[in-house]
Amino acid sequence: MIRLFCLAVAVSLELSGFIAAQSLDDTASRLDRAARVEAWPRAIRDSMVAPRWLQHGEQLVFWDAIGPMAGTWVMVDAERRKRRPIITPVRLHKQLAALTGHDAALPEQMPFVLTPDERGLVFDYASNGFRLDFAKPDVRRIEKGGMDARHLAGGIISPSRDRIVLQQGEGFAVFDVAGRTVIERTGTSDLAWELPEQPWSPDGRLAVWLIDSRMVHHIPVVDYTAASEQVVMVPYPKVGTPIASARLHLFDPASGELREVSNGQDEGYDWLADWRSDGAALVLHLARDGKRLDLLSIGRDGRVRRLLREERRDTKVADLNFAVGGWREQVVPLAAGHGFLWMSERDGWRHVYHYDDAGRLILQVTRGAFPVVRVDGVSDDGTLLVTAADPAAPYDERLYRGNLKGNALRPVAVDRGVHMALSSPSGRYLVDSHSSWTSPRRRDLIRSDGTGRTPLTIADSRAVAATGYAPPEPIRTLAADGVTSLHGALYHPFGFDPTRRYPVVAYIYGGPFGTVLSRTYTGNTMMRRAEALAAAGFVVVAIDVRGSAGRSKAFSDATYGKIGQSEISDYVTGLHQLAKTRPWMDLTRVGIHGHSWGGYFAIRAMLASPDFFKAGYAGAPGALDEDALVNEPDMGRIADNPGGYAAGSNLALAEHLSGPLRIMHGTADVNAPLSSSMRMVDALIRANKPVEQLVMPGVAHDPEGPAGAYYRDDVIRFFVRTLAFPSTDGAYKPT
Repeated sequence: MIRLFCLAVAVSLELSGFIAAQSLDDTASRLDRAARVEAWPRAIRDSMVAPRWLQHGEQLVFWDAIGPMAGTWVMVDAERRKRRPIITPVRLHKQLAALTGHDAALPEQMPFVLTPDERGLVFDYASNGFRLDFAKPDVRRIEKGGMDARHLAGGIISPSRDRIVLQQGEGFAVFDVAGRTVIERTGTSDLAWELPEQPWSPDGRLAVWLIDSRMVHHIPVVDYTAASEQVVMVPYPKVGTPIASARLHLFDPASGELREVSNGQDEGYDWLADWRSDGAALVLHLARDGKRLDLLSIGRDGRVRRLLREERRDTKVADLNFAVGGWREQVVPLAAGHGFLWMSERDGWRHVYHYDDAGRLILQVTRGAFPVVRVDGVSDDGTLLVTAADPAAPYDERLYRGNLKGNALRPVAVDRGVHMALSSPSGRYLVDSHSSWTSPRRRDLIRSDGTGRTPLTIADSRAVAATGYAPPEPIRTLAADGVTSLHGALYHPFGFDPTRRYPVVAYIYGGPFGTVLSRTYTGNTMMRRAEALAAAGFVVVAIDVRGSAGRSKAFSDATYGKIGQSEISDYVTGLHQLAKTRPWMDLTRVGIHGHSWGGYFAIRAMLASPDFFKAGYAGAPGALDEDALVNEPDMGRIADNPGGYAAGSNLALAEHLSGPLRIMHGTADVNAPLSSSMRMVDALIRANKPVEQLVMPGVAHDPEGPAGAYYRDDVIRFFVRTLAFPSTDGAYKPT
């Protein structure tokens, strides 16, 4: 009887012009489709191991996973455009089988590390370390505890190749070629030693940071999986509370001295960017509020000299995007006597500036109404290779060639999508890795002027079609200001029929230091979540709103100091614009979902536009008064902007909730702590508003594995329950 009743309901809704409502039993098929579509990147066969250039001879080494020499490493001579296997796949397999006693098929991917002398490579197989020399293709075991083994384990070898340093938990150790310990330091979670990415100076001194978190606020992470709960206190600097300090120490192997170097800066964040040819360390210091960025030179004698200061009075110079990797592209030291390159948005766009060794500006090297993403290489003759956006396609990343004289950039690789360049040490050749929403990744070897293109690896995506995957539709809308152009993607629902009407889910991120969309073929985690929702039967719309990254300084500054005040109106405006030409978008059934910053904005939408958004699912939401580094560079210090923080608080709007809201949070989340959701739930309880909550024991900020699958399915079940069954008046009616 129940099945007959559901069938009758479905027929009735079909006749009324809506998409046929599906019974609760059909939720299983929705979940199955979503799981298959979300997993489609794993159906691609590709050579995932990053290629590596040798320092001399224009030679490149890469692992071929699926090409004509699949199953081995390949040496490429760029000048002669020739390639050869370093060892044949058959011989590699036989030798490893003989050495390990396991005659199993080799893994599809075999990561490797070049030896410091670049005469061979080292790699892991069957929990053992091995070495393969280029001159004699015979695999041999490497000695445990030796330099090769420690190098393979992540150790970094000194320029003279007589010492190696390893990170060991919260400490570090330096060993000599005989395996003896030169220096060792242990640390704790509150006072930890941390190696920079390039710890060795050209003259063999070692730099290491001591991160002091003892004065930082700590949050409890509780293990609920046993009857006797275990609590770990984790440092978590909140807005307005002390942040960790990073103190640079320099170790001189000749004297054995480990000396602290004070940079004399105020509270903020520090990175060792690089070394100068004279042995001076280049250190970046970002003020806590993100309004000032200094480039410091620390000499062999410990003397600190400021080379450059980039400062803004009313906005930021950098934010979290800088801290999680942007600092790597900030400064590029040139050959001795030729100064350095510096990235700046001072003219309204991110561009390259040339400074001399003393920190005096020589000229602005690039200019135009587009941002330069990174400097990929500078050759000895001053030829410059950069990745930059196209003004007509602001999120595509393309390769251009210029010079230090400031001449106009010329295209090298400009196909739609994202290009990543791996330049040879001389700058004469590069590997162009390219993909787009419609093209899987391929790597080509080309000259720096874009000529002489030779394929290296091409991903095999033939199995993707079997998952039901279809690329998203690129969309363009105007922001709520009626002027600013916004870009995004629309995902059509499974089995799309333009004569029907579908519920809509807005997928949002909105964070000021990122974008919801990646223009690569496999995209990012957020795109996978959007695709899963579309596979479950929803129209899904993702828009990069004002204030997000990747465009002009003015675009980024649109929400500076006032996060939460325009992002939702941009989405509402954009959805109305899209629906005007897409009658199959049912704007009486609109939900919103996001994770992290997107979780904050999903809650924000339900409170700021309760008449438009009928259901919201917030995953691991943050809050403006949580992480200091996440919030302060984009909001200012709370003492300087109390009104902005108050206006962006979701707690004060709790009484506006009218539709179903569900919040997921993991108990082991140290990015956006559980307290942010607990405070939101408390505010809703005090406002007498119903709220659903999924607390996932032991799960971190981004659920993975079975927990991630459960989270994905929970989101879909929620929107099936709240949006999939329409009513004639557009109001939410639970099934």
